[in-house]
Amino acid sequence: MKRIRFTPADVELFSRASHDRNPLHLSDEYARRTPYGGRVVFGVLDGLTAMGSIPDRPGQVLSSVEFEFFDTALLGVDYSVRVHENDDTEVAVQVTDGRRPVLEAVLAFTTRKPGTWTPGTPQASATQARELASAELPVGYHVDGKYGPPESVLSELCAKLGLKKSWLAPQHVAALMWSSYLIGMELPGKRALFSRLRIEFEDVSKISSPFDYSAEITAVSPVGELNIKGTLSSGGDTWATAELAAHVREDVPPITVASVERFAGRSESLKGKVALVTGASRGLGSALVHALATHGCTVVLNFARNRALAEQIRDSIGSSGTVVLEQGDARDPDWCQEAADRTGTQFGRLDFLICNASPALLPLWLEADSARRVNEFIQSSVALVSSPIMAFLPQVAANKGWNVLISSVATTQPHPHFPHYSVAKCAAEALIRSAATEYRSVSSLIVRPARLLTDLTNTPLGRKGAMSPELVAASIVNRLRREPAPGKVEILEQFESMNYGNV
Repeated sequence: MKRIRFTPADVELFSRASHDRNPLHLSDEYARRTPYGGRVVFGVLDGLTAMGSIPDRPGQVLSSVEFEFFDTALLGVDYSVRVHENDDTEVAVQVTDGRRPVLEAVLAFTTRKPGTWTPGTPQASATQARELASAELPVGYHVDGKYGPPESVLSELCAKLGLKKSWLAPQHVAALMWSSYLIGMELPGKRALFSRLRIEFEDVSKISSPFDYSAEITAVSPVGELNIKGTLSSGGDTWATAELAAHVREDVPPITVASVERFAGRSESLKGKVALVTGASRGLGSALVHALATHGCTVVLNFARNRALAEQIRDSIGSSGTVVLEQGDARDPDWCQEAADRTGTQFGRLDFLICNASPALLPLWLEADSARRVNEFIQSSVALVSSPIMAFLPQVAANKGWNVLISSVATTQPHPHFPHYSVAKCAAEALIRSAATEYRSVSSLIVRPARLLTDLTNTPLGRKGAMSPELVAASIVNRLRREPAPGKVEILEQFESMNYGNV
């Protein structure tokens, strides 16, 4: 068994070699707004790295390769690679995160010669990833062009990944890199989630770069997966055929004053009140900012990094409410205390503390290989609740206000892929209950929504059956508008689709 780990330099080298510049792999800002919470490894880079573990096979050459991507590989994580000889002509390779599969490759070999490879001028049709929605990608959608990797970078990549094998020719690697380029840049492009590939290599004596390619969507599955067939040719002769599949990530519906008002209505019932919402620049946090503001509440919008996004939310609310931005890490006790001091000085009160922030949620299993990440997730999640509570609850108590936690149904219905999330939310709920025993003038609300349709769940399966953040935000604000319950802890887990009207 071999261990592999990916660095930003690995990803950037592969990008230069393949012409694949999809921002999911290269842009921290873009990737943070995806379900992965950060940049991820190119699937083909993961597969090529695993192929470097296959021993040399004198007298044989690669005739076909299949990759199935079960999950995305992340930067800075140790993965295991296992190679299994199925028979004399086939090898299976698995990349796993502990026991959890990430990628499986099946390679077939033959005794024919691979043909010659003549490098040429690097070329690719697209220099920026195309942004196409699924509705723009019907069966029959077709692209073609010329593709060629930069030879020096291709050689550097092969050397780094241990791909200098007698059974592997430059055109084999070039074909795999072309598949990454095609999916990530052209078909479907920026929104792509590569799910599987199969490339078969023909017996062609002369192959030159750049080569011609053609690809077409042949089917769209019920869950929105594109099936694509492609051909690679040189001098009019086809030397490889490809079958590829990729999902298209759809946009999450924007949260606006209108979309929130449709569920929550509008009133002046919270006029004179002040709320602080952590993790408020997207998803449910954004919906809460909108809902509170449109009921007259002054909202302190806490965000960690993306000021432009926070400013966009504030500006979109405009005259509909008052929103003040507070940038900082809600895990940090020092920042929380400084922010509490600023809030007290500026407003003289705090009526609602809403702990909504969470680390990026990725699947993990309870096993030794995941122990560090599980522990770090739990520690970070708890700090995102404990630090704000300790800094802000004295002000909330002085105004007989509310301590609100955005928890989850995962506390009572744990999911096998997310034990760390269930544990973290259970610990956070315990913090709320403990705080209620100390701050008897505070009313406490634990909110347990099911899966919400946000950037963090925006995958083909994650979208299915997900609830609207506006619906949950409306239900929370509706409770905060009614009589408080000092010293008590309430659970909110029923969310009705209704407009609560103008009051």
